[in-house]
Amino acid sequence: MRAIGKRRWTIAGGRIPLESNGPEPEFTSRDEIAVLNCCDSPARLRIHIHYADRPAVGPYEVEVAARRVRRIRFNDLIFPEALPLDEDFGAVIDADIPVVVQFTRLDSGTASRIAVAAAAYAERNLQGSGR
Repeated sequence: MRAIGKRRWTIAGGRIPLESNGPEPEFTSRDEIAVLNCCDSPARLRIHIHYADRPAVGPYEVEVAARRVRRIRFNDLIFPEALPLDEDFGAVIDADIPVVVQFTRLDSGTASRIAVAAAAYAERNLQGSGR
């Protein structure tokens, strides 16, 4: 199958909600990405997390199997360090092959359980950059 997507994605508005309401893990408040790999080989991701008041952390390394989708909770990224709850962050996601990334937040801190989703920002392909 032909490659679909981009090799670099960014998320500017990350913030893992502090409170959760409901059974775990289904209703644990979280920020996550869904990554679609349409290629015939696995995608290797390197995620760097950026904060407002301290140095960036990463890379967090994740693999998405060929022709698969994988959800990755920012709450579950623990190496090189766990992401703090209720703190603003941004993420830069670099993949070794083109993928598609969607960002989702579930805030279950209230009984209303708010969920939002948006496509991450994809870096446009630059002539000769291989991205």
